[in-house]
Amino acid sequence: MRKVLLLAGVATLVSFNANAFDFMKNVRPYIGGDYVYSYADYKNTGHKMTRSYNSLGANVGLRMGKYWGPEFYYQQAFKRTAHTADGKVRNKFFSYGMDLFGYVPLGCEGKVDALVSVGFGDYNVKTEHRGHSNDTNKIGYRFGLGAQYNMTDNWSMRIMGRYNYIGTRYLDNTWEATAGIRYTF
Repeated sequence: MRKVLLLAGVATLVSFNANAFDFMKNVRPYIGGDYVYSYADYKNTGHKMTRSYNSLGANVGLRMGKYWGPEFYYQQAFKRTAHTADGKVRNKFFSYGMDLFGYVPLGCEGKVDALVSVGFGDYNVKTEHRGHSNDTNKIGYRFGLGAQYNMTDNWSMRIMGRYNYIGTRYLDNTWEATAGIRYTF
């Protein structure tokens, strides 16, 4: 009886390892970089703040099979200065977070995917005006649509449009357009 249980346990471990290996063949990690144009919708002090930002983003993710995968990102905006009647207003922001992507292959021999994303980010907005500084940190949510062109098995280009709800005292939301490249291992 012990030999039967031992053999059954070994068979279970071997089959589990084979299934794990098959699963791992369908998981493909990638890294990427993006240019991001953001348009900010400010409340209350909108007339003083710069609304458009240029940013750079970096991301790492996993494509799990054909249809979905998580992606982690970091985005840093360049500092912007607005000149107003009562002085300069400087502001910048950065964010980091996670998105869950859905991929919809569109044919074209597997070269083009439609993209849908939903996620969250931690947004840090810093504003300086007349010697005073305001540093606001808030968790917000994100929704995106886009397309990805898979040039080879490893290289792809992506464009996305994204809505980010932030909901701070002064910054309500941002709309973003991104263009970037990915390398899949």
